[in-house]
Amino acid sequence: MLKRNILLTVAVIAALFSVITYTACKRDECENVICLNLGACDGGKCVCPTGFEGARCEILSRDKFMKTYNGRDTCSSDTVLYFTYPIYFRANLGDPREMIMKNILNDMDDSAYCTMQGVDTFTFQGSNNSLTYIGSGRMRNDSLWLVYHVERDTSSYDCRFFGQGLR
Repeated sequence: MLKRNILLTVAVIAALFSVITYTACKRDECENVICLNLGACDGGKCVCPTGFEGARCEILSRDKFMKTYNGRDTCSSDTVLYFTYPIYFRANLGDPREMIMKNILNDMDDSAYCTMQGVDTFTFQGSNNSLTYIGSGRMRNDSLWLVYHVERDTSSYDCRFFGQGLR
């Protein structure tokens, strides 16, 4: 009888130890999560580096910008009037966070290098002869907004561009 009680006590202790150990262990939420493009798993979800998005960081954020936007500027310079014109975006194949914006101020010679700052925001800068510009942009629902500063020779002014993406 004593042997049976000892064995029963050992079995109960082993069972309790197993239950406590099993319930105390927390399942690794990132165990089966695969993040691409240097994304990192946190709490079972991928946290993507700048320039990537999607459940697994599989989408280049800049890809949604790769189109033509028709729009117009409003500038603080009272002598500059612009009609509706297109701005074009092209991918910089050397860096997935960069793109090239062309036709700034309705001049095909003017382009700027853009660097993604978030899922739908970027900064840019460029120059052409005596003209330089620096600014930021964002895209939402096929609309493009740019805010930028222009310097030309000895004068400078600020501009805003709003355009709609063409399909």
